[in-house]
Amino acid sequence: MKRTLLASTALCAVLAQGAFAADLPTTKGPPPAPLPPPAFSWTGFYIGGNIGGLWSSDGVVDLDPGHYGAMPGNANTLDLGGIVGGVQAGYNYQIQSFVLGVEGDLDWSSAKGSFRYQDSAGAPYSVHSASLPFFGDIRARAGVAFDRFLPYVTGGVVFADVKNSFVDPGWGFYLNRGGSATGWAVGAGAEYAIDNHWSVKAEYMFMQFPSVTAGLQSNYYAFEFKDSAQLARVGLNYRF
Repeated sequence: MKRTLLASTALCAVLAQGAFAADLPTTKGPPPAPLPPPAFSWTGFYIGGNIGGLWSSDGVVDLDPGHYGAMPGNANTLDLGGIVGGVQAGYNYQIQSFVLGVEGDLDWSSAKGSFRYQDSAGAPYSVHSASLPFFGDIRARAGVAFDRFLPYVTGGVVFADVKNSFVDPGWGFYLNRGGSATGWAVGAGAEYAIDNHWSVKAEYMFMQFPSVTAGLQSNYYAFEFKDSAQLARVGLNYRF
C-alpha cells in the first residue's frame, strides 16, 4: 500500500508540473515569413535568333534624260518583299526601371526582284534588278522596364550587301551601286521575359542607305541609286 501510495503521489506531481509548464507563456516567436523572391533584372548578356519579313525600296533615277531618255518618267523603283532571319547578341544594364543596352544582328533576306522595259529605240529589254541578301547592324537600346515587360527604342549603324543595278544591252552599259553599303537604322519593340533566362521580343526597324551616283563616259549617262528597307520580326533570347 505504501509503495502504491508513493507511486501515485509521484505521478500526480509529474502531471501537475507538466500542466503548469504548459500554461506558461512561450518565448518562441511566430515562424519567420518566407523571403520574397528577388526582383527581376534585365542586366546581363544574351544571345538569340529572329525571323520575320523585310520590305525594300530600290530606285534608279536617270539624271540626264536628255542623253538617255529611255526610262519611263526618268525613274523606276522596285518595291521588294521577302523573309528575313538571323541571329543577335547583346548586353543590357538596368538602373532602377531604366534599361540601357547594345545589340548586334546578322540577318539574311530573300528580298529580290527585277523590272524589264524596252527603250525608245526598240533595243532589247533593259533590266533594273535589286536584292538585299544580308545585313548586319550595331544598335543602342533604351527602354523602361515594367518588371518582366520591356518596351524600347533602338538605333544605330547598319552594314548591308545592297544590290541595285541597271543594265541596258542596247546602249551597252551595266551600272550598279557597288554592293556594300553603310547606313543608319532606327526602330522600336517590346520584350517579355518568360523566366530568368528566356525572353521573347517583337520589333520594327527602318534602314536607310546613302544614295550613289554612277555613270559612263564622264557621266554622259548618269544614274542615281536610292535604297531603303524596313522589317518586322520576332525573336527569342537566352540570357546568361
